[in-house]
Amino acid sequence: MKIYKKILGLTAGLFVILACGLNAPATQSPQTNVETAVVETVQALTAIAPTSETNTQESEQLTPDGTPVETAEVSFFIPNGVANDASSSTTTNVEYPYINPSFGDMPQHIKVTLNLYAVTDGVYEPQIMVFRAAEYSQYSELTAATINQLQSLQYVEGQPLPDGLDADFSAQIYAVNFKNGHGIRYLTQVFQNFNPVNNQELFYYYQGMTDDGQYFVQATLPINVPYLPADSNPNTPQPADGIPFSMDDFPSYLNAVSQRLNSTETFNFNPYLDALDELITSMQIKGF
Repeated sequence: MKIYKKILGLTAGLFVILACGLNAPATQSPQTNVETAVVETVQALTAIAPTSETNTQESEQLTPDGTPVETAEVSFFIPNGVANDASSSTTTNVEYPYINPSFGDMPQHIKVTLNLYAVTDGVYEPQIMVFRAAEYSQYSELTAATINQLQSLQYVEGQPLPDGLDADFSAQIYAVNFKNGHGIRYLTQVFQNFNPVNNQELFYYYQGMTDDGQYFVQATLPINVPYLPADSNPNTPQPADGIPFSMDDFPSYLNAVSQRLNSTETFNFNPYLDALDELITSMQIKGF
């Protein structure tokens, strides 16, 4: 408000100067006095009022764009629109891809859960898990294949998922590196029956390894898109622009959904696909 008062005061002063200049004695040049007054006043206004570019820059600097997370084992950044913060724990719980496991408890690992996450009704918890790679590899043939694949991962965009990372359904497959490691992300859903791809079960899945080969990292982050049904019930109404579900030709249906997901812009996902990538790329695994 002080700046605006100064501007108004200087503007009023300008009119006074103009009036005085027009009534000046004939020995002086009224036109010269008026031009000088205008130039000086404009210069004063310019010095006081910051430009719109300056305002924009200051606004961007002052606007927070996310939440940093720092634990003894891992650090990363949560972009706005993904979650508010995170909590960390140590556990031996059985994690995806094991739904009905027969191998017992998994090796002790770090689990970081994202709080107040953008998707509230997903089947999978929004979380990041860190295992010691050697221990994870010994759990089963599947985990051994995953670690073996990640150790020599050289994924080229457009290829199918590499052996050892295969899934029943996948879309948006991309290699994504984090600060001290590498890996691959894709959208997937686990099927126990012939059910539609849906917003309750679709999730962003990341599998990676630190560059020194010591730690395996995986993330399960629920994600939604407007044209998918709300849940796995085949009788749940499809959105107006949804993909018709076909139990009789299930592979073709999955292929149609995968192609649609692959062509969907990041801002049509909730959370934004780019924001989840940003979270992953910001990770630093410190170990435990």
